[in-house]
Amino acid sequence: MSEITRRPAVRSSVAAGAVVLVAVLAAGSGSTSALGFGAVGGLVFAGGLAIGRHRAVDAGALALFFGVVAGGLEVPTVEATIVATVATVVAWDLAHGAIALGDQLGREADTRRLEGIRAVSSLLVGLLSGTAGYATYVLGGGGQPVAAVVLLLIAAVLIVVGFGGRRARSNRRLRTRH
Repeated sequence: MSEITRRPAVRSSVAAGAVVLVAVLAAGSGSTSALGFGAVGGLVFAGGLAIGRHRAVDAGALALFFGVVAGGLEVPTVEATIVATVATVVAWDLAHGAIALGDQLGREADTRRLEGIRAVSSLLVGLLSGTAGYATYVLGGGGQPVAAVVLLLIAAVLIVVGFGGRRARSNRRLRTRH
C-alpha cells in the first residue's frame, strides 16, 4: 500500500484561492489601505492553505476581513463590501473543507463530486446571505451610514469565528480518541 498524502484537496484549494483574489480586489476597489490589508491577508491565507494549517487560514481570512472593514469604512458604496465579505467567508469555508478532506481522505482520493457540492452550496449560501443583507440595507437603511453595515458584518464574522472555533476543538477531540 502507498502512503496517503495528508495535504489539502487541490480543486478546493484552487477555488478558495480564486475566491480570495475576488475578495481582495473587491475590498481594495476604492481604498489603498483595504487593498494592503487584503493583500497581506490573501498571502497569509494562501500560505496557510498550502501548508494545510487551519489557524493560518483563519489568520489570513481575519486580516482579509480587516481589509473589507477598512474598505467599507472608506468607500461610500456598500456593494463592494458585501461582495468582499461573502467572498471572504466562502473562501474560508472552501479552505477549511480542502484541509479537512486532505486530512481525512488524502490528496489522491477522487473527491470531485464532494468538492463541487461543497463549493456550490457555499457559494449559494453566500449569495443568498449577501442578497438578503443588501436587500435589508436598501429597504430598511433609510439613509443609514455604511459604517452600520460594516458593524453588522463584523458581528456576522464573529459568529462565524465562534462556530469555527467550536468545530476545531471538536476535531481535536476526535483525533485524540483515534
